[in-house]
Amino acid sequence: MTRTLSLILLLALAAAVWAADLPISDVVLFSSGVGYFQRSGMVTDDATVALSFKTEQINDLLKSLVLLDLDGGKVGAVTYGAKDPISKTLQAFAVNLTDNPTMGQLLNRLRGVAARVTLQNSNEVITGKILGVEIKKPVVENEVVQVEMLNLLTPDGLRSIRLEDVAALRLLDDKLNAELQNALQVVASGLDNQRKPMLLSFTGKGQRRVLVGYLTETPIWKTSYRLVLGDKESLLQGWAIVENTGDADWTNVRLSLVSGRPISFMQDLYTSLYVPRPLVKPELYTSLSPMAYAGDLGKEAAPEAKTSATPADAAGVDADDADKQQSSDKANATLAGVRTTMPTAASTSFTSNVTLFTNNIGENNILTPGHARVSVVSAAKATDLGQAFQYHMNEPVTLPRQQSALLPIVSGNVGAWKVSIFNPEVHGKFPLYGLRLKNLTGVHLMGGPITIYNDDVYGGDATFEDLQPGEQRLISYAIDLGAECEFKANDDNAQILAFKVVKGVLQVTRKYHRAVEYTCKVKDGKERVLIIEHAYNNGWDLIEPAKADERTDKLYRFTVRMNGKDPVKFPVVEEHTEIQGSFLTQVDTDTIVGYLKTGKVSAKVRDVLQRVMTMQNVVLDYQRKKNLFQQEIQSISTEQERIRRNMGAIDHSSDLYKRYVTKLGAQETRIEKLRELISDATDKEEAQRKELENYVSVLTLE
Repeated sequence: MTRTLSLILLLALAAAVWAADLPISDVVLFSSGVGYFQRSGMVTDDATVALSFKTEQINDLLKSLVLLDLDGGKVGAVTYGAKDPISKTLQAFAVNLTDNPTMGQLLNRLRGVAARVTLQNSNEVITGKILGVEIKKPVVENEVVQVEMLNLLTPDGLRSIRLEDVAALRLLDDKLNAELQNALQVVASGLDNQRKPMLLSFTGKGQRRVLVGYLTETPIWKTSYRLVLGDKESLLQGWAIVENTGDADWTNVRLSLVSGRPISFMQDLYTSLYVPRPLVKPELYTSLSPMAYAGDLGKEAAPEAKTSATPADAAGVDADDADKQQSSDKANATLAGVRTTMPTAASTSFTSNVTLFTNNIGENNILTPGHARVSVVSAAKATDLGQAFQYHMNEPVTLPRQQSALLPIVSGNVGAWKVSIFNPEVHGKFPLYGLRLKNLTGVHLMGGPITIYNDDVYGGDATFEDLQPGEQRLISYAIDLGAECEFKANDDNAQILAFKVVKGVLQVTRKYHRAVEYTCKVKDGKERVLIIEHAYNNGWDLIEPAKADERTDKLYRFTVRMNGKDPVKFPVVEEHTEIQGSFLTQVDTDTIVGYLKTGKVSAKVRDVLQRVMTMQNVVLDYQRKKNLFQQEIQSISTEQERIRRNMGAIDHSSDLYKRYVTKLGAQETRIEKLRELISDATDKEEAQRKELENYVSVLTLE
């Protein structure tokens, strides 16, 4: 099977249109790690296009490959070498090499095969059939050694040859010898996993345009920006970093870059899969011993019975089943004659107007927004795809394989206002130089690093996430050593606001209060717009100031203007209200006393709390009584143990012994009484507890 498939591939390659005739014409790179590649060219009549791909790319090819014959032709089959597991393929050969057998193991598998053996020392040639290899253990110099012996059946009889004395061995069965060669070829092919051929067939008449498109894994394209700050306007230049890691050159390709996150996954479609099937063992029965039957002595032998069966009965197939089989055969025959025809409509290609730019550099070589604008012009046209954003390169791109390029994609004015940003979690003393950046370019800006040039010199580096047209974002790029800030946090405190009872649950409303004061001063005498970032915590209400200038999911932002002279104090006050509930029956008396002293309890709630406390005290009183009774019983039991030890050491007729007996009787009477008191206290405690629970369960008071 493998030889047949290899022969088919070789014959097809001999008449194939080589990949150079279908060069890469379009490339679309996605920021999710895949790229779409489109090849296009001309074929004549029936043609086969041969492409070669890395083994790890085959799965993506099988998942995404698109073939179009644009001028009336048809798309045929796509042929590629199957990736059956080598162990599975080797099992199909007459000589099994799956487990890497030794010479002795291999010869054991060739039992019965004729072979010609040449010995090393004597060059004697022995011809015979392989009986197998056995291991003998002779004693050599008082040591037992293992020797493999090849047993041959020769015309002169049996020969036993030490396997290590064999210089050469040739199988005389040409067919089996070829099977061994093919099995070794399969093993060798498993070592070459670098590239695999794929044959694409097109059928038709005359010259026709064909297109091949597919997705494959590529490095994500990246962006980097340069921001040149000016007095009146600021210029942003955006560059795309593109890498051609494939094995084909990009020559004048139409390149598009997509920023988005399409869902992409890998699936192993290349490896041959086999469904495990259960092994069903036939039922075996012990054969019956033959029986000898005696004839009826009173009757003559009966004539031999004759039976007949119709052909249909013998076949065991009814008419309905036969009709179903014929219908299935017809359907299969019809499907076998069908060839899928791909759409012939021309595909949409990525086109863009070619724009030429003239670079006019002024005599003054100082880096300014104006000079940067004429020196680097955006070479891309942006398109909004709804869920993603696409940059089409205006001019064709040429990029040799295993090379990278830096391509300009954005060049335009942006809004950039200087600010200082203080966040105590970033730096506890100094604010950061920053910019409030507004995207005025009209195109989507994919996130990336940005280098700031301020007053013709390098100012620092920043980074930002994706920025939509018209959207604003803060960035910071350096430490502002000309200003200094500190913050002081007051201790949190809590205040009880109110009490109420809802269905037996005591709800206590508490208000938590905390304050932070920021103090900032200018050291270089320059005015500033200071942005203070304060942590936002869900559930805390901002009291002072009443509203923040901005709020993110994690931060408040407050804008403060500094005149360059006077320090600025900026307090931030927050409050959090919390309602805690507890069943009245579970609130202890000390806690209730504390609540009553706050003065926040209404008269109705106060009366309820006092009654609950009284009823709880009754329950506690019964519990204390039970504890006292239990302690007395324990004390009496200890005394009784002492008395019994003494009684064992004295005469039973003595007066002391009689006194001990009398005392033990009195103690037993007292224990019985205490147990009655404990039982009574337990019943009263339970009754009081139920009364408390019944009273509390229906209470609802503000």
